[in-house]
Amino acid sequence: MKKEFDFSKAKRSEYWKRMPPLEELDRHTKIRITIMLYQDILDFFKARAAKPGTEPYQTQINRVLREYIEGQKGAEGKKGPEDERFISRLAERVAEYVVKKQARRKGGGRGR
Repeated sequence: MKKEFDFSKAKRSEYWKRMPPLEELDRHTKIRITIMLYQDILDFFKARAAKPGTEPYQTQINRVLREYIEGQKGAEGKKGPEDERFISRLAERVAEYVVKKQARRKGGGRGR
C-alpha cells in the first residue's frame, strides 16, 4: 500500500450531503441488540407490518418508542397543572380548605 495518496482530483460523494449533523448522529444510528418482548406485542406489530405499504415491524416499534421519548421530554418541562387529575384533586383540596376556614370563622377560630 502506498504511504501517500493523491486526493487532489477526488470528488466528495453525494452521500455526505445527506448525512445528519454530528449532534443528531446518535438519533440516526441503529444498533443491533437482543430484546425480549411479549408475544402479543410482537404479533401486533408484525400484523401491522404485514399490510401492504407499511413499515417493517422493527421500524414501527422504534417509531413508537421515539414518540414515547419525545412525549416524556415535553412532559418533563410541565409540572402537575397540565394533568387533569392533578387539577381535579387540587380543586377538591381548595374547596375543603375554604369550607374548614369558613367553619373556623363561625366557630370562633377553633378546629385547627
